[in-house]
Amino acid sequence: MKRILVANAKGGCGKTTLATQIAGHFASQGRHVLLADYDRQRSASDWLGCRPASCAPLTLHAAWRDPLPEQGYEVLVCDMPAAITAQALWQVLRAGDKLLIPVMPSPSDMLASLRFMMALNMADLAQAGIEVGLVANRVRSNTEYTRSLYQLLARMELPLVASIRDTQNYVRALDHGISLFDLPLPRVRNDLEQWQVLLQWLDADALPERGSDSPPAAERQRANTAL
Repeated sequence: MKRILVANAKGGCGKTTLATQIAGHFASQGRHVLLADYDRQRSASDWLGCRPASCAPLTLHAAWRDPLPEQGYEVLVCDMPAAITAQALWQVLRAGDKLLIPVMPSPSDMLASLRFMMALNMADLAQAGIEVGLVANRVRSNTEYTRSLYQLLARMELPLVASIRDTQNYVRALDHGISLFDLPLPRVRNDLEQWQVLLQWLDADALPERGSDSPPAAERQRANTAL
């Protein structure tokens, strides 16, 4: 079982965007994916409620209300709520988990994210067998704030596993219950290129290959919704 948590105490940094895109990626590979929505605002739940039947299926769990099931899925993606405390996150984390922390290039986001990471204690996470990756989210190239964000993340001595550009593609995807991985490549080629390092990081402990009953990628149905 692969467990991926997307968390940051700072609201509005793109946790749901990352969680839904990751869930869509693994679903498009034919994996049994459980998307656990820990946020009482239910943004991930709303996204899945709009998902077209032509897209690879996902299972939703209202984790803000009910305990997680112990089995029945291959990949767990957790969309954690804003204002989560380090103590509350530690109650969910397990050895072998991957923790993604999205950070936006603004002074308030960077300071809040730094406090969150300090409260978590990176040394304790490493000792517990939890792998942490940072995502520079909604970045615009050649801006002062983006350069400041990269400088901050470099000082954290944690892997920057992706830089996701600021684009309406993600907003539209959330509105329609789809992910970039549900759409034809020509529409999202530039965005998917930014995901390659992140996906490699997520697949570092790659799941075993499925049998021949899994359809090849070229034969999977794609959403007809245009971005």
